[in-house]
Amino acid sequence: MSTHPGTISRPSRLGRVVLLAMIPVNLVLVVWVWMGRIVFGVGGWFLFIFLISLVPLLLAALTVTTVLAYTQHGRPRALTGLQSWAQLATWLTLFLFGAFCPDFGDAPDSEISLLTQVFGWSQDLLDLSYSLMVGFGAAALVAYLVLLLSLVLGRRPAP
Repeated sequence: MSTHPGTISRPSRLGRVVLLAMIPVNLVLVVWVWMGRIVFGVGGWFLFIFLISLVPLLLAALTVTTVLAYTQHGRPRALTGLQSWAQLATWLTLFLFGAFCPDFGDAPDSEISLLTQVFGWSQDLLDLSYSLMVGFGAAALVAYLVLLLSLVLGRRPAP
């Protein structure tokens, strides 16, 4: 494969597979972040809060990178190695964010998470769940910014 002027690195087979998976995986992960923890018996107010805050933000952000990825120059269309790994890291961290996100209800002591469902309720596990959620959220943001930056810089013509 030839590399187009302005791309950060050469497109790869992984880049083609990741590009083709972007739309379906992005959509599944938006739903997962919104309500995936229901699989583990965790549900509460975050279902509503995320619906009006995080879901629209994720849809907009992931749409931007998907459009940038699909409108890159070159044939066959594929992501570069850096773009592929940034997209995979974004997906992984969004999955883990959704899995470890605790939730709460109206009743006292209604805070639960994946960890408290698996190992029994304790404040330490709940605190760990919040810490993991924040950590994976931050990691998802960093991975997304790397992806966005690599897609934008890959569009620049060579000087």
